Amino acid sequence: MYEIDGVLYAGERKPMIKVKAVRATDDFKLFIKFTNGEEKIYNAGELICQGIFRKLQDVSLFKQAYIDYGTVVWGDTLDIAPEYLYQNSEVIL
Repeated sequence: MYEIDGVLYAGERKPMIKVKAVRATDDFKLFIKFTNGEEKIYNAGELICQGIFRKLQDVSLFKQAYIDYGTVVWGDTLDIAPEYLYQNSEVIL
């Protein structure tokens, strides 16, 4: 059990995962380095077919991915949680 700002949580506290580096490719993949040192690939093929993320079907926009406070973002309106990217990416061998 652990506490954050007066709220008690069950289980062990996991370290916060953030994105340290990102590179977007022409085939809608993100090469990501996380703060824990792991490097992974996220395939955004399904994501860019959903809701607001359809904007990212424009490869020139997709390739403008950058990091803001440990999160992958595109402009002021699109971002993907680092935890989601970590859990849904494949390890680079």
